[in-house]
Amino acid sequence: MNHPLFKNPAFLIWYLLFWIIVSIMEFLLDVRILGATISVTTVDLIVSNLLFAILGIGMWYIVNNSNIISGKSANLVLYHLFAMAILLTIWIFMSSQLVQLLFNPEIGSLHFSKVLLSKITFGSLIYILISVFYYTFYYYDRLKAKSKEEARLKELVTQTQLSELKSQINPHFLFNSLNSVSYLTITEPEKAQEMVIKLSNFLRYSLKHKENQMVSIQNEIEHIKLYLDIEKVRFGDKLQTEFNFNGCEDCHLPNMILQPLYENAIKYGVYETTTQVTISTSIEKVNNNLVFQLSNNYDQDALTKKGEGIGLYNIRRRLGLVYGDVTLLQVNNENDIFTITLTLPQNKKK
Repeated sequence: MNHPLFKNPAFLIWYLLFWIIVSIMEFLLDVRILGATISVTTVDLIVSNLLFAILGIGMWYIVNNSNIISGKSANLVLYHLFAMAILLTIWIFMSSQLVQLLFNPEIGSLHFSKVLLSKITFGSLIYILISVFYYTFYYYDRLKAKSKEEARLKELVTQTQLSELKSQINPHFLFNSLNSVSYLTITEPEKAQEMVIKLSNFLRYSLKHKENQMVSIQNEIEHIKLYLDIEKVRFGDKLQTEFNFNGCEDCHLPNMILQPLYENAIKYGVYETTTQVTISTSIEKVNNNLVFQLSNNYDQDALTKKGEGIGLYNIRRRLGLVYGDVTLLQVNNENDIFTITLTLPQNKKK
């Protein structure tokens, strides 16, 4: 863990101001109350407080290594009392020696006899204050690191869940398509070849993007049209499509989130009827939202019998993971028309 005073330059400025305030307070106490000489006191404070400031920087390692102390809090108190005693002894001894070198031993000894108790008191208080600062930084930094790790793990879980959802979508479509190819190789070999090529392009797009990657609406619709072309090989004129775009060229959405909607429309619409089914798509941008609407006619009895499929359920789960709101998808069925509305905010990071 980096030293807090060097991690943020502002801390060094506050550290300097702290020592200026402490020096002024010590000076007033020593001169006015204890009667120490102004010249000796000034030199002493400059020397001793500069020395303590340097030792105070090293106190970070005392605090940082205190995590090796286990058991009761009394052990931690004894650890710091021992460390403080050693540090104050070194500080007072070195300060006295330096002052005596600058003046004469007699003046230095007389001065320290007057201010010794003051130095011990101030030194102990300063040790406590610096330790509190370091502990505050230490636990704040650990809390921040823990929060980042939790966020990373949450993102990892989300990615795993998204992968799981996508793996439930692709095999379902793939199995159906392969079954159709198998049938077409016997009845219509040319259509089987066409379907294999389109299926290859479709799967290439599916594997190209990450599960939560945001893609442009144009790319996603091109992918959807490829999917519908594959299904048209299977259903022929029974499946019709319509697309209507309105000012949404700059919109983005999670990739592969639309395909299950079309799969659902085909499964409960085209599959369950002998009449022609039209899948209509309307896309527009409203109040910084991408509003996607898909509608198709369907067999009411078949829908009642089978209910809502896993595709819509998976999309709601994806919306909850990516946007935190499962209500972005709304379903409505009236007059034998099944309509799905998907409203996606456009402030999502791409």
